[in-house]
Amino acid sequence: MAQPKIYDAIVVGLGASGGWAIKELTAGGMNVLALDAGSRLFEKYLHLSKQLLWEVLRHGNLSSTVPQRKQLIERQPIQSQCYAWGSNPPFFVDDINNPYTTPNKKPFLWFRSRQIGGRLIVRGHGRQLYRLSNHNFKAASHDGYGEDWPIGHDDLEPYYTRVERWIGVNGSVENISNLPDSVYLNCPPMTTGEKLLQSALTFNPSCNYKVIRGRTAPPKLPHKTAKKTGKLTLKSQAVVSHILVDKETGKAAGVAFIDQKTKKTYEVYSNVVVLCASAIESTRILLNSKTDQHPAGLGNSSGMLGHYLMDHIKITLTGLIPNPERFFKGVTPKSDLSGNLFIPQFRNLSDQHPQFIRGYGVQAFTGWNAQKAVTFSMSAYGEMLPRYENCVTLNHQQQDAYGIPTAHIECQHSDNEQAMAKDMTNFLKDVARSADLDVIKVDSEPAPPGTANHEVGTARMGDQAKTSVLNKFNQSWDVSNLFVLDGACFTSQGYQNPTLTMMAIAARSCDFILHEYKRDQL
Repeated sequence: MAQPKIYDAIVVGLGASGGWAIKELTAGGMNVLALDAGSRLFEKYLHLSKQLLWEVLRHGNLSSTVPQRKQLIERQPIQSQCYAWGSNPPFFVDDINNPYTTPNKKPFLWFRSRQIGGRLIVRGHGRQLYRLSNHNFKAASHDGYGEDWPIGHDDLEPYYTRVERWIGVNGSVENISNLPDSVYLNCPPMTTGEKLLQSALTFNPSCNYKVIRGRTAPPKLPHKTAKKTGKLTLKSQAVVSHILVDKETGKAAGVAFIDQKTKKTYEVYSNVVVLCASAIESTRILLNSKTDQHPAGLGNSSGMLGHYLMDHIKITLTGLIPNPERFFKGVTPKSDLSGNLFIPQFRNLSDQHPQFIRGYGVQAFTGWNAQKAVTFSMSAYGEMLPRYENCVTLNHQQQDAYGIPTAHIECQHSDNEQAMAKDMTNFLKDVARSADLDVIKVDSEPAPPGTANHEVGTARMGDQAKTSVLNKFNQSWDVSNLFVLDGACFTSQGYQNPTLTMMAIAARSCDFILHEYKRDQL
């Protein structure tokens, strides 16, 4: 009987961090098998009926009059609550086939987008790319809550730069202490909408915040670069159930997965296993990989696996900019009105707010509606504190369509987040009022956890094996050839979108993997 092929590495998940992992590992000479639960883009569009495709292309989302809309919502009751769902229903999972559970009266919206490229290629994704600063990495030293990350901005700086140069970040140099500048491909001139909104938001000369350009980049697919090396094998529609463990060594030997189409189970083998399936999904895989050597889940000797789940707390205000020409000295804007701006954290930097610690940033967008009125929206994203009780476990009483125990997610906002949310709401209202903006809607309370779609934590890195799951290179303390490179590794959250940091962490960890693999240390 032929011996099974043993790859140098298996990478699970091809989103932001997984894409970077296969790009870096193949460039370093490793033969990599990449597995993703989703399909390729052309397969996604094959699932759209002609009527749905026409509706999406014509209007950018699904009209309530489309007959299939009701059927889709019946299959996607959770996913259809995501702001990006309307123009991308096939990019989100079927909730009936992929269920999860939450406690009564503790909702968590787990939005899952499965395809090669992950969430970044979903139409409507903001693609906001911001570095974390040492104010975030060392937040515990600043305010005494939780633990510092085992790394700081200096550790990630060359990897931030590597990622930014490759993807091409657009933005402007601002020299803000708690928001390090990126390396920018260019700084395109502000659109009319951005100028308009910046003028509106800084209308009050006494404001103590700064309004800057949003830092964005178009989606770029690292797996295409990896394929050119000839060292990548890519398997789509592969739902990983658990990691295979060598009974003698206790190390990772490969992974088991179910083919989405045939429902057949396969086992594939490698010398290194890299999880990039997303924070909750990677932890679900690890918890489902328990063995006699690892009875509480693979890599869980600390008991920390699954704990410290975080997602940004979110408050949104929307409205209209009346008489927009007043900001242009009588000149009515005629160019592009769409754009985005960003207000970095301004609370709890030098002074301590009496009601809460940490802080929030505000993403502001402009556009126009069917009546050609200039619209705006402001969403404040606040940092959720890492708390042990916010956790992911396995629900063995329920299985998904592939026979895998589902995730049970328990997460709620603490008093700190609730106090922050009140300040966020008041701030957004004050800004709108001072700029004479017409407010149409403002959230009366925070959206449920998960709504921000920025979930991180559950397999955090740290300096000590007894209080964390991973070391500073994202290597499992318990299983030396196992790495977790997605948002699960976050020690704390920061107020910034996590994607850029996830990619930089993946690049740094892959340098470590390549170095140790060549030394035969994995």
